[in-house]
Amino acid sequence: MSERAEFHVMGQPYDGAPLHYTASGLDYVYLVNGFSIEDDPDYGRIVTIDAPDDLHKAIGLHVITKERRLTGAEFKFLRKQMKLTQKDLAEKFGTDVQTVANYEKGKKIPPISEQLMRITFALWIIPPDARVGILKRIASETQQRKTKNKTSRSRSYPEIARQWQSSEMCHAG
Repeated sequence: MSERAEFHVMGQPYDGAPLHYTASGLDYVYLVNGFSIEDDPDYGRIVTIDAPDDLHKAIGLHVITKERRLTGAEFKFLRKQMKLTQKDLAEKFGTDVQTVANYEKGKKIPPISEQLMRITFALWIIPPDARVGILKRIASETQQRKTKNKTSRSRSYPEIARQWQSSEMCHAG
């Protein structure tokens, strides 16, 4: 994959050369700040991430808002961020564990499973007080889609997540 996604902490200066962040399991993630590196004589290079939970949420938002197919590594990353086992996710999706394992190994992810993963992660990451509004919006757009010409498309869930991400609601608190 030729994609490269750089993440930074707002308000902090860039720290020079980006750090290739492989702990996410996604080979295209680089950090431009929000980390420190020490050289320990006993343990070698030690990298400390300032806010790993916030970083992983930002990576997850990046993943679900990309307008391309999810990779197996991205599917696995999202599942792990939600602290779900393959069994838990299989039950939520109404499928079996082997199917989830196959997705994560790079087998083709059907569009419905991909959309369901994006929606599940979006609902997981959105604060509870904002979920109701998002769910109402999704329900409204689904209803509009049913009443309109079946070939027309409403806004995608990644677009809704991007819009929420850029709103004040996402940055408050």
